[in-house]
Amino acid sequence: MWKTTAAKLTELENAFRTGVNDGVEAAGWKGQAAGTADLELEQTVRQIAISANQAQTISAAAERAASELPALQANLRSAIQEAESSGLRVIENAGGFTVQAAAAGEGSGLTPADAAKQQSSIDGYVSRFNTLLRQASEADAKFAAVMTTLMPGDVAETQLNAWQNSVEDTQRVAALYGVGPVPKLDPAQTAGWWRGLSDEQRALYLAAYPKQLGSMDGLPAAVRDKANRVALDQRLIELSPALAAGKSPNYDKREWENLTEIKKQLVASSGRPSGAELFLLKFGDKFLDGQVVVSVGDPDKAKNISVSVPGTDTTVADSLESGIKRVSAIQNLADSLNPGGQNNVASIFWLDYDAPEQNGPTASGSMAGWDRSQEGAPRLKSFISGVRAQGNDQHITVIGHSYGTALVGDAAKSGNGLAVDDIVSLGSPGMHVKHARDLHIDPAHVWAERAAPGPTVDTAVVEGGQISHGTDHKPGFLSGVEFVGSLGTSRVTPTDTDFGANIMRGDAQEHSDYWDDGSQSLFNQAKVVAGKYTDPDPRLRPQLK
Repeated sequence: MWKTTAAKLTELENAFRTGVNDGVEAAGWKGQAAGTADLELEQTVRQIAISANQAQTISAAAERAASELPALQANLRSAIQEAESSGLRVIENAGGFTVQAAAAGEGSGLTPADAAKQQSSIDGYVSRFNTLLRQASEADAKFAAVMTTLMPGDVAETQLNAWQNSVEDTQRVAALYGVGPVPKLDPAQTAGWWRGLSDEQRALYLAAYPKQLGSMDGLPAAVRDKANRVALDQRLIELSPALAAGKSPNYDKREWENLTEIKKQLVASSGRPSGAELFLLKFGDKFLDGQVVVSVGDPDKAKNISVSVPGTDTTVADSLESGIKRVSAIQNLADSLNPGGQNNVASIFWLDYDAPEQNGPTASGSMAGWDRSQEGAPRLKSFISGVRAQGNDQHITVIGHSYGTALVGDAAKSGNGLAVDDIVSLGSPGMHVKHARDLHIDPAHVWAERAAPGPTVDTAVVEGGQISHGTDHKPGFLSGVEFVGSLGTSRVTPTDTDFGANIMRGDAQEHSDYWDDGSQSLFNQAKVVAGKYTDPDPRLRPQLK
């Protein structure tokens, strides 16, 4: 009952937020009355969300109690039957159980040794019964503590800390059953840890620590998606009161814009066909531009996986919708190349780094520098290792675009490289290595493409960016003389012959044309993602120059 109640409340929260709150905003209602109404609407949504959270917690605790108490009852019945079959009599009373010989006066003819043995057996059963009764009492007390911990006042409360109080309640409930906090593990260890938990433990972790679970590389995609959707709603609830009242700082407003865009895309995806559903694998506020990792299709069930790393000027608020469209195009076309034509590919939009800005005070430094790519590279390595940790032996392709190729390069050249089968670069200014083999992968599995040369943005990115990124040495500050002198030095991009990659023949004319419907550029990506480069049919292999 409680699980159903929690699910219905969550549905109501989503419907209220997207159908009512967003409708008011879309209608353009402004002014003092609109502000008051918006605040009241958000308070209502928050109350519904807190109710859903507490119902979910009660459900998890009730399921735990429902599993513990019947097991204890079964053990008690078994102990009683065992005692009676051994010639003893078990009598239930207000204080518990009394154990004695089967008939009054029986045992009076026993030898001292046999009498001592019988008494030892009686004492043993009494101890077992007392232990079982104590365990039942503890289980009942834990469940009672759950009901006491969950305060109905939190639902009616409209203060900013009401939601946090509810979250803390849930964590205390989990602690009553020995669950939490979430351990810090590498992706492989995380996968093993989760597999070793019971269903009840998993339910309690999901209820008490959704944000932490959602960010853990190595967990099943479905678990991360479920946790992140809960955590996303929690964060929106936390932000909404102050925003509605106009009391939030600018960085909260940026976060709100990013998170509401994620929510918008998730709601819009509800009608997607089977195999093309959205999985929210990560989100965050580490950067003002936001963080998000979204998969089209379940990577744990797919045979082929693409991970797309975008470049400059990519933000959650402005780029998530287009990013999902791009990876969806890759999935659709790659799926069509495989037997069955569907549900064979998962395509991931990976924005877990602070992409450089094209405009603003940090623009030139962030685009030319290596700091953003080096900072994000370890997270890309961890994420892909987490996908691998599910142990399904998928074919994984990482696709970098523009500055994203520099990040892929930093991730691949370090340590043992990236746990991928193929690397694709699109419109790359350089990957911080001089040769494809420096990416710790067979150069035969490195693929590169650029748009047609000419006075285009793509040309400016590739030929202008190679000054900073077409080398294996991180550039320092260059004076004007040094900058001019560097123009004649050796710089190599992935589409240069000396780099040693497979140079694909595409038809992109501009820097954002690589995903155009029906284009050869998109077809080439799909062929690599589907692993068709060894196909006996040359039409299914990427087209090379």
